Amino acid sequence: MLGSLVCLPISLALIAMPLAAPANADVVAPADMLQLNNQLRFAIGSPTVPADPRLTQAAINHANYSSANGQGGHYETAGLPYYTGYAPRDRLIAAGWTTSFVSEVATGGAGLAGVRQLWDAPYHRLGMMHPNATNIGWGHSSLNGRESTVGDLVYDFGFRAVDFVRSPANMQTNIPVSWSGRESPNPLPSGVSGPVGYPIMVVYSAGQNVQMRAAEVVAPNGTKLPIYYAAQQFEYDYQVIIPQQPLAVNTTYHVRFDITVAGTYVTNEWDFSTGSTVSSGGGTSSVPPDSGLHSTWASQTTLPAMQPAAQGTVTLQFRNIGTKTWTKGVVGSQVALGVPGDSTAYSMMGMNVGWPLPNRVALQNESTVAPGAVASFTFTVKAPLGAGTVAIPLRPVIDGVAWLEDQGVFVPVTTRVDYHSAWVSESAFPTLNVGQTSGPLSIVFRNAGSQSWNKGTLGQEARLGVNLDDTMWAGLSVNWPYTTRPAVQTEATVLPGATGTFTFQVKAPATPGTYAIHLRPVIDGVWWMEDEGVFLYITVVP
Repeated sequence: MLGSLVCLPISLALIAMPLAAPANADVVAPADMLQLNNQLRFAIGSPTVPADPRLTQAAINHANYSSANGQGGHYETAGLPYYTGYAPRDRLIAAGWTTSFVSEVATGGAGLAGVRQLWDAPYHRLGMMHPNATNIGWGHSSLNGRESTVGDLVYDFGFRAVDFVRSPANMQTNIPVSWSGRESPNPLPSGVSGPVGYPIMVVYSAGQNVQMRAAEVVAPNGTKLPIYYAAQQFEYDYQVIIPQQPLAVNTTYHVRFDITVAGTYVTNEWDFSTGSTVSSGGGTSSVPPDSGLHSTWASQTTLPAMQPAAQGTVTLQFRNIGTKTWTKGVVGSQVALGVPGDSTAYSMMGMNVGWPLPNRVALQNESTVAPGAVASFTFTVKAPLGAGTVAIPLRPVIDGVAWLEDQGVFVPVTTRVDYHSAWVSESAFPTLNVGQTSGPLSIVFRNAGSQSWNKGTLGQEARLGVNLDDTMWAGLSVNWPYTTRPAVQTEATVLPGATGTFTFQVKAPATPGTYAIHLRPVIDGVWWMEDEGVFLYITVVP
């Protein structure tokens, strides 16, 4: 029996491919198909994703439509049995989900076999392995004796949990030696048919543009295999190469992609094996003995945008995918979350809040983390004073032993500045004798921004400043906190909409006359607030 394998990529274009369904097609629950999809993702370091009942229902609905009507593809005809919407997006909306990025894969093969068939085909694998997938729903139907398996996937390109994923992955074993080459659009050149070698691909996250410069697959004897370059279809965040002939069994291969990622030259190279182990010397690389220490990103919390010098706490989780237990407090076994390259730049920026070391933001929270378990790392950061986003790169490390996998994990810390003021009132201008010290003088400003003024915290404390830091009035100061800062806010906290008071004294100069001091609120290190032409006029008499 012939089935059809079809995929709707993220851009909503159609891919179709005939594919023979296995005689012993397995019929399984949606949760089993999702589990297999997640196992395939996990094996290459792509974050596992949950199902959503709305996506699952939409996938089941289309599988029922396809089986009942004997139709493949992604588009339904109103009036036919089990119709729930013309296109995948319509069917997801009908199930209660709305999203900007949707893709769909479908096959006449059944259940787990269908999921594997879809994974082997590179244009289908693209969506199934994509690091920006956030939810996947699977559905199966055997109405009228026809098998249909459908996957509906949604994406969020606004985050980057990992920088990229590769399939086959680095050090991955038991990779198929060949692929049928049957997919539409066809990734192979016109006139070429399979079987060919198993497709090799890399996908970058967050919509980063990936351009191919050159690639190679190297056998253990140093021979470079002839390859086909697959054209990018519908999106530009990935590249695919396909060996022209099936690979050898029980063989380690070395892969090298010379690519341009978001305008930057990148070399991405790794080893994989068609056997049960990755041997040293595969291709042109020398693979060191496996240390048993490996990790993969699992999840992380997000920090909201913060005002300057505000503090926020974030937690990251990494799964122990090695063979050794991580033990807190034991040298050579405890995992820390470190800044790659041991950089102390972020501590020097003042972002360090209680970190164990200037380049180690946290230690594992759990006393032990066995293979397969998840470790969490919790730490606090202080927002920089300047507006913008600072991304702290992070990577697990066992100090004195090894850095674990670098998956491009980072924590974005965003500073938002919204400090504004409005003049309210000020005390009467003083008339002083030569050399006389005034009584307390006050100027009141309203907090016209959305962020509080907090006394005693640099980057949040409002001060009354001499405009443009003019030092000519320093001789008039009486216990001013700074040469060009007559006062700091009196109140501990000035909430948005509330008023802040600035009280200070001046000493009359030795020469009679009228003196005008131009004053203006400022958050030092961050922002001068509005210049409303506020002056203090001092009249000095003999």
